[in-house]
Amino acid sequence: MSSFGNERDLSLKGMAGPDQFTVVPWTPDLPLREDMAWVMDHMEAKRAGRQFCSRKDVSPGQLGKYLPRITILEAVYDDAGVVIDARYRLMGTEISMLYGEATGQLISSYHGPHVLQRVCRITNHCIEAGGPALGLSKALSDGRQSVDVSVLYIPLSPDDKNVDQFLIYSAVERKSLARF
Repeated sequence: MSSFGNERDLSLKGMAGPDQFTVVPWTPDLPLREDMAWVMDHMEAKRAGRQFCSRKDVSPGQLGKYLPRITILEAVYDDAGVVIDARYRLMGTEISMLYGEATGQLISSYHGPHVLQRVCRITNHCIEAGGPALGLSKALSDGRQSVDVSVLYIPLSPDDKNVDQFLIYSAVERKSLARF
């Protein structure tokens, strides 16, 4: 049984390959994995009635066992205010093990166009919607279709108006591959 319930199952059905990526807007009734729900509840409590959390609300000590799956991205905007790239500012150990250590690097130079396209799509969605979103995929990147990847993006703002960073919690569910 999926930890996301029927909505997640429906969102992932029909995905043909690693270029498939679904963005699901966050709502309080969205069924989340237990770990993602904890991170979301924690950040919602920190938000304390503001539109956005800020980077100051993110305390590694309070994230505890979830810290290895946390990434913080710094948005790179074009002149029109659209996110066109992002720089890794923090990568948890599990994320570094999956992708390699990329702290300080741009997504465009480290991962290439497919991952960059996903990041831009979900970050711009978060900015337009004014809140968090969940990204769902069948793969980490091209050629890795044996996992379900779920990423919770939470926009961060220093002034409660302009989003400059994103806290991301990533969950990877590895699928068993049959041996012949």
